[in-house]
Amino acid sequence: MHPSRPERPRLLSRPTAATSPLAYATLLLCMGAGSLSMPSMGFAQGVQRAASVVRHDIASGSLDQALNSFAATAGVVLSIDGSLTAGKTSRGLTGNFSVNDGFASLLDGSGLEAVQSVGGGFVLRRSAAKPKSSEAAARDAGVTTLQTVTVTARSESAESTPAPYSGGQLARGGRLGLLGNKDVMDTPFSIANYTSELIQNQQAATLADVLDNDPAVRMSSRGRNTSVGGGDNFFLRGFGLANRDISFNGLYGVLPYGSLSLETVERVEVLKGPSALLTGMAPSGGVGGAINVVPKRATDKPITRFTAGYASDSQWGGHIDVGRRWGEDNQFGVRANGVYRDGHTSTSGQSVALAAGAIGLDYRSDQLRASFDLGYQSDDAKAAAVGYRLAPTLTAIPLPPKAGERFAQNWERRTYKDDYYVAQAEYDVSPVWSLYGAAGARNHHHTNFRTESRILNPAGDTTTSPVNYPESSKSKSYLLGTRVKFGALNAWHELNIAASSMDIEAGYAFAQWQGFASNLYRPVLVENPFQTGAPFAGFMDTRQASQTKLSSVGISDTMAWHDGAVQLTLGLRRQKITVDNYAGTAPVNNWISGYGKSVNSPAVGLVLKPWDHVSIYANYIEGLSAGATAPADAENAGQAFPPVKTKQKELGVKVDFGHVIGTIALFELQQPNAITVPGNAPNRYRYVMDGEQRNRGMEISAFGEVMRGLRVLGGVTYMQAQQVRTQGGINDGKSAIVAPRWISNAGVEWDTPFLPGLTLTARTLLTGSQYVNAQNTLQLPGWARWDVGARYLTRSFGRPLTLRANVLNVANRSYWEGSAGSGGIVLSAPRTFSISATMEF
Repeated sequence: MHPSRPERPRLLSRPTAATSPLAYATLLLCMGAGSLSMPSMGFAQGVQRAASVVRHDIASGSLDQALNSFAATAGVVLSIDGSLTAGKTSRGLTGNFSVNDGFASLLDGSGLEAVQSVGGGFVLRRSAAKPKSSEAAARDAGVTTLQTVTVTARSESAESTPAPYSGGQLARGGRLGLLGNKDVMDTPFSIANYTSELIQNQQAATLADVLDNDPAVRMSSRGRNTSVGGGDNFFLRGFGLANRDISFNGLYGVLPYGSLSLETVERVEVLKGPSALLTGMAPSGGVGGAINVVPKRATDKPITRFTAGYASDSQWGGHIDVGRRWGEDNQFGVRANGVYRDGHTSTSGQSVALAAGAIGLDYRSDQLRASFDLGYQSDDAKAAAVGYRLAPTLTAIPLPPKAGERFAQNWERRTYKDDYYVAQAEYDVSPVWSLYGAAGARNHHHTNFRTESRILNPAGDTTTSPVNYPESSKSKSYLLGTRVKFGALNAWHELNIAASSMDIEAGYAFAQWQGFASNLYRPVLVENPFQTGAPFAGFMDTRQASQTKLSSVGISDTMAWHDGAVQLTLGLRRQKITVDNYAGTAPVNNWISGYGKSVNSPAVGLVLKPWDHVSIYANYIEGLSAGATAPADAENAGQAFPPVKTKQKELGVKVDFGHVIGTIALFELQQPNAITVPGNAPNRYRYVMDGEQRNRGMEISAFGEVMRGLRVLGGVTYMQAQQVRTQGGINDGKSAIVAPRWISNAGVEWDTPFLPGLTLTARTLLTGSQYVNAQNTLQLPGWARWDVGARYLTRSFGRPLTLRANVLNVANRSYWEGSAGSGGIVLSAPRTFSISATMEF
């Protein structure tokens, strides 16, 4: 066995049954006085309560929360020393239990026990010591040889979901691709794992709504219920991440494009920084981070839940969520979710219809976990425009128009339709050896009949062109891997090997009509060009345009010493990228160009735990994007460059205070850029990868429950993103585009003492100014947004009922939120009200 280390003292602990040392002491004094004055009565009543059986429905979460909920329902007094429960979680409790049986179930595996006092109450203490095994005695004697390995628990399932942390908004850990599920304190990266509880309570409609909580993320565009009405796209640590780069349980290429419906999602897991070793190259080559969604699974407790909702201006809908398990050990499970919403949004003239559904089947046993997910999503947005592009001659960004005003034509329409299928399995060959695999597919269709506008001057004059740009794609994705745990060289090893492949065939059509003059503040309405028969350039039928194949093999070894106090991860991934381009504008799709390159991506991560509640970590990891090809008029025309490596160095500290986890991270990312240099002849040039963007910054974040009934979530990022070695050095030292120096998010939830069941929430988002051109002559001003909300837990007709209300952008502020890349700059979403009622059956 790997050597153990003595329990390390916690730097901070606090009593959780009382809010201060004085109150805690007073509680103990009262209990003692009561036991002296009425010893026989108190003890008799305590025994009577301990023997009574009561129904309990306690959700998973922090251990102290579960214990206090149990004590309140059972009608007993429980004294808790916060240092005993700090950082511990509970799986919850459902069913009829006596007091003693309930405490035993909740505390199983925690090393704690609840002991009844003379006064009839209960006191939490460490479990009585058991006789040591020969292995434990050997460890205590200092024996560190690893020739004999004894494992009593089966290997951790990659399908298992880490428990929520104190407060329930984030989880203790999440999936890290090749490395499987990792606790946040054992992870040499900055991660955030948002729970379904947060998604439901904030009534998050899209991934963008969830990531509004993250201080390392900003949106390059928002989808549903905004003036854009397209897909959610993100910036993490100053680099873009497209919505098609989101993975499903670690598998790329299967989730719907555009704006994912979150009614089918259990977790949203975010890794800050590149992830080539962990996940392989993302389909679109996003390198700022990785986002993974975890589907819902049936729980041991039956679920029948219906939610009716409304969002301004007049959008109504409903969501049904049903989950059941059956079999002798509840080994079979099914979870079904369906949602439909339709109506006008807060943007004038716009309406959106959403229909989505998913069924998740799963099987679990001691050795085998298997699942199959089937999903469909249809998103239909009418009068949905895109961002505004900028003319090369523009000298200043005009003031934003009023959020919520009408900007799109009546006939503009964007629809996304996706169906997807994913099968996954994991098998424990032995307690230390697991095999796993996954296969998935997606069919995607996107109709895109809209306008494109280019801002010409600070007065807001634009030239606007109708365009028809439908696209479709088919993708297949596969994953096969193994995980082995063993002892060697005085360390405990976890060896991971995985191979993945993805094949995407994409096609599109493109037609563009003659532009017309308009204005940001006084949009000009024109007739549908299809109805008028106006001439256009392009073609209407969708044709194959490209085929992309991504395949890779990754290997990692995580070594642990001193019972995990020192953890070192070493890894390497071999990635192959193949791209074939076809004549998409021609009636016959002839092959016109191709690209095939392979590259190795190493990574190293280190975690040091000088105390149980402190982790110091460092990493070097790379991100991958498809390499560029020299244009036809360059001297090196057609030269294909290797995949672009974005290199990250990071150093950070994480502290678990028992109910709050805080992280401070310092990072640097370097990404090569293509530039042109003089050629071998006059007026000729060569296309080379010799430029660079360098993003340096610091992130500070925290989440958890700072005191009973008060939860916090947020942080701040300071970043300096600079251009290095630019074309002819003209922009050297200038800021990179769409990379604000300061961004901050802060959210708070308060369970009101004056009305049990009522929770009030507030959140603010702050973003500094950002440049939108390399010359740094065009700048978007900084902005701030406030959101508020409330929810109330009660009962109706004998059933649990949760009422929720949220208001986004309370002040209805108008601002340029950011840049959508080729889509130009994007306007803020207007003030939006959302209310819902969820009934449990």
